[in-house]
This record gives sequence, C-alpha cells and structure tokens, in this order.
Amino acid sequence: MGSGMMGESYGHGMGPSMMGGFGAGDGMSSGLTGHGSRADLNLAVDQRGKISKIENELRRKHWELMGKMQDEQSLMSEQDRSDQRSDAALGKSYRNISELRQQMFDLSLGARLQIDSVLTKEQREKLANG
Repeated sequence: MGSGMMGESYGHGMGPSMMGGFGAGDGMSSGLTGHGSRADLNLAVDQRGKISKIENELRRKHWELMGKMQDEQSLMSEQDRSDQRSDAALGKSYRNISELRQQMFDLSLGARLQIDSVLTKEQREKLANG
C-alpha cells in the first residue's frame, strides 16, 4: 500500500495512489473520486450528498479490506520468521493479499461509475478535460 492510498482525487490513470481519497488502494482518488476539483463542477446540493454517500461507503469498505490485508501481512511475517517456514503458506498469504487489493480496485471502479452517474454530461466532460 502506498503513501497516497487515501488521497483526495479520482483520476483516470493508474498508479501508486490509485484508490486515493476516494477510498484506499492503488490508483484512483476521491475528492470526486478523481476527476479534478468539486468547486469547478458547481455541484448541486443533492449531487454533493449523493457523492459523499458513495465516497463514505467506499472508504468504509476499503478500511475493512485494509484491515484484512494487515492481518494477512502480519500472518505472512510470522510465517516467514517461523522455524518451520512454508513457502506454500507464504504464497497463499501473498495471493490473499493480492485478492484483497483487487477487491479494493474493483470497489473503486464501481464507485467511480456511481459518481459518474450522479454528474451531468457537462460535469463529466469538465472532469475529463481537467
């Protein structure tokens, strides 16, 4: 997990802070979950409420998954330090962590689609054009 995991943007690219403020993860961000600035969009009150609800739910789910990832990383460290280290067990933990990260990514993509559906065509275009 990178330092930008809980950022505040929501961009179109993939990268180390992909799940940004829009949750947590590896490449997207929140604030509008990545598309630029909220202030530039002139969001209606109902749009702000809907977007906040989407972002808060995503954040809650991401934190839950991050907790599971930390548990798995702790287990993996214990396994690695064990006198009876098992490469198979380490590999299983690694795959579990990868699966949790994938779940976070998938949740972020879903939230992004939800937010896009709240925005008008003009607002989506403004975000896309930076």
